[in-house]
Amino acid sequence: MEAKEFITRQITLVRFLSDAATNETTDEQFNWQPAGTANTIRASFIHMVHAEDFFIHHVIQGKLRLWESENWAGKFEIATPPGRGRGWEEVTAKPLPVAPALEYQKAVRADTDAYLETLTAEELDREVRFFGAMQPVAQVLATLMAHSMGHAGDIAAIKGMQGVKGLPF
Repeated sequence: MEAKEFITRQITLVRFLSDAATNETTDEQFNWQPAGTANTIRASFIHMVHAEDFFIHHVIQGKLRLWESENWAGKFEIATPPGRGRGWEEVTAKPLPVAPALEYQKAVRADTDAYLETLTAEELDREVRFFGAMQPVAQVLATLMAHSMGHAGDIAAIKGMQGVKGLPF
């Protein structure tokens, strides 16, 4: 199996599990605050989608994130999306409907898919600055998959804390 096919299959699997966790999530479930320091589904979901936006657009392609270029900050009325050590207070303080978050995910995924169509072995080996060090694009994509899978698990667990099934199986 070629690397492009493997990566595409893995991203499809991650999306399947993420969608299974978020499927039929209500606005109330999306905004429910668990006890302790756990994040809402809202915060985890927006962070997960924004990370994909950041990794694909900014880190790999050197472009503006859709967050800026399509004004998702204005649509959510959140200036800073939750990321490494920033933006969490703003997204945790403001309840949001799930529908616009799903639209943001749809836009990010469409651009990710367009990028993956162009993927070559040379592109996977190309180095980009990622978390302060030069890393091959393949490493950025692997981190994206692991990161998204972890947050899909967070979302499923938070739904379970609310007494609803986090995953359908």
